[in-house]
Amino acid sequence: SKSSHNLRRGSKTDFQPGTLQAHSFKLLGPPSYATTTATKSLQRHLKATLRIQDREPLHEIGWYVDPTLINNVYQWIVEFHSFDPSLPLAQDLKQKGLTSVVMEMRFPPQFPMSPPFIRVVRPRFMSFQQRGGGHVTAGGAMCMELLTSSGWLPTSSIDSVFLQVRMALCSTEPWPARIERDGDYPFSEAVSAYRRACQAHGWKVPDDFNRIEAA
Repeated sequence: SKSSHNLRRGSKTDFQPGTLQAHSFKLLGPPSYATTTATKSLQRHLKATLRIQDREPLHEIGWYVDPTLINNVYQWIVEFHSFDPSLPLAQDLKQKGLTSVVMEMRFPPQFPMSPPFIRVVRPRFMSFQQRGGGHVTAGGAMCMELLTSSGWLPTSSIDSVFLQVRMALCSTEPWPARIERDGDYPFSEAVSAYRRACQAHGWKVPDDFNRIEAA
């Protein structure tokens, strides 16, 4: 099958797909704010994303979405993996016996007109104040204009968003991303950090972000 072929080709990475345990984080039920437009759009995006994942070698795309961990299309769990071994992030992960950075994507009721909210679930990164980089806020939210109303493009594909997130994690300016410790960020911490980052950069928080926040 395609997926087993992918696993064989993916031997160039220490990442093993399908090993993340569903009970180790909170999977949500369908949100009360679900809309027909957003649901249909997300179903199309999910199919397209999984097709790319089946077709491309895992170590080349560097991300993995386990379809069995999707309870509803408004919440995706994504693992970013196979980082360049020269990056401090890759070295920190290896030292801690970890093979991926686990992230959560939550999609709003106005998707695709509004951006998804993307945050690190685990492990915990060094904050900017600790000279940590990777565009990860102190609360684990990704600090990127792309993920705000100021920079979001409704025409963006999810794999292109993953590429941008991965590039942000791999950025070494002004400092490279570093792992502080194994552990999870609470969702509320990420929401607060996202709002602070938007305020600090003058980026617009999506109008429907409070719906994600309350979910």
